[in-house]
Amino acid sequence: MPTVSLSFLNRTRGKVREVCRVCREIAELKTDHLCARCVWIKTQISLRFAEAIRGTVAIPAQQHCKSLGCSCAACDGRTLDPHPRYSFDLARADRREIHFHPRCHDLWIEAVKGPNKGPEQPEQPADTVQA
Repeated sequence: MPTVSLSFLNRTRGKVREVCRVCREIAELKTDHLCARCVWIKTQISLRFAEAIRGTVAIPAQQHCKSLGCSCAACDGRTLDPHPRYSFDLARADRREIHFHPRCHDLWIEAVKGPNKGPEQPEQPADTVQA
């Protein structure tokens, strides 16, 4: 009697799926406990905003934009809800606004402030000693 293997139906076999620390999706995690999409967004932020990450450009205060359909500066997708926005005065006549999806904004904050100051990291009490 012939046997049939249905292993092609189980594509996650041997792959560990966990929760991404930024977007909370269950996926095969890449570096820094991030899913593939968050890794791609983080890479885009590093490429597009190198001066801000290095600290050579001052980061203005975060504002909230209520417009719909703004282009996200990190992933180029359109926003559907109110979202964070930053207005940069690069030169007297040149003003640039950047908008972010919530996930992209979390990755932006992490890139600008450093990995230990991201959205998930609570402030350490003064009496806590790190080893």
